[in-house]
Amino acid sequence: MVSYRILLVALLVGAAAAEEFGPFTKDFYKFLQTHRIRNEYALSSYDQYGSTGTFGGKAANEISLPITHHPVLFVHGNSDSALRFSDEAPGWDNTVRYFRARNYSLSELYGLTYGSRNLTHSLLKYSITCRNVVGIRRFIEAILSYTQTDKMDIIAHSMGVSLARKAVQGGVMHLTEEQCELGPSLSHKVDAFVAISGANYGMCLCLDPNTVNMPACSQEGFAPGTCGKAEATQASCAAAQNSCEKDDYASVLRQINQGPKEAQFVASLWSSSDIVLGIDNTAWGRQTSPVPASNYKFAYDHYDHAKELTLRKRRRTSTSTTSSLHTPVTEADRGEFIDYYSILNLLYPSNLQPKISNTLALYILNS
Repeated sequence: MVSYRILLVALLVGAAAAEEFGPFTKDFYKFLQTHRIRNEYALSSYDQYGSTGTFGGKAANEISLPITHHPVLFVHGNSDSALRFSDEAPGWDNTVRYFRARNYSLSELYGLTYGSRNLTHSLLKYSITCRNVVGIRRFIEAILSYTQTDKMDIIAHSMGVSLARKAVQGGVMHLTEEQCELGPSLSHKVDAFVAISGANYGMCLCLDPNTVNMPACSQEGFAPGTCGKAEATQASCAAAQNSCEKDDYASVLRQINQGPKEAQFVASLWSSSDIVLGIDNTAWGRQTSPVPASNYKFAYDHYDHAKELTLRKRRRTSTSTTSSLHTPVTEADRGEFIDYYSILNLLYPSNLQPKISNTLALYILNS
């Protein structure tokens, strides 16, 4: 009897491991083609990056099935991929697999690829551009239209945090050589926004002499500025005791930080061992990863910049702020293992729980 059980488990694990998430399903691709010009960004991602470049949409056996969760958009960081392409571009596979195991269908999970999937190009060639922000904005609109849902959730990592924030905020984005009109804010359409390892106030790494002139460290990237100091170095930027006398970090980041809140509930997650964003996540005396007006903040330990995508070790600290809809997180939330309903009880009044997406709770519990 035991051997049969072992065989059954092995078969189930094998089937799960073999599941392919990309590319877009035929049904979603057909939908995008009905407005080919407007959806050019998503369609070009499908055409350019192959089976690991996109995911999402109803499979042939799901056409008539209803959407039961808020759809989730995953926005990767610089040089990464929607799905696993290489060790340097691991994509969202583990996270998608986690949601699939909790009864999310592929018609409720979406992602696409932008930029190069080559790590050496991440600082050398790429910054925040109108094409990427407008493209992600159009993709958000396409997901809402395709799924016919009132709200969705967004999980973004690294540069993807900045791109997704501005795509949702709307308005005008002013860059050195271009500007783009995005339209009105979509924040009322986003229930939960989970920001992982963003650099919302720049990153001190950009003051290194070898990186300071690279596009990713420009005013359209993650320049931390000098904060009015005559001699600004990576070390002085990262020193916790150094405060900022004058905000002159990247212009595009200042525009985003001055924009409207991105969602009903915003969570910021980062690691204090991230060498890309700096040990302790500091840029001129403040942490760079918390999104302004975040309702929920976590600092993890023992993660590098890429591994924060999976977040599979215990959290280091936990902080929160209150709002009219969310109660404070208490000491009970700082344990290593917490069940889903405990998280909901901490975050939301009981009368609101049926209306709230469980995306945030699911992701925080991915441990």
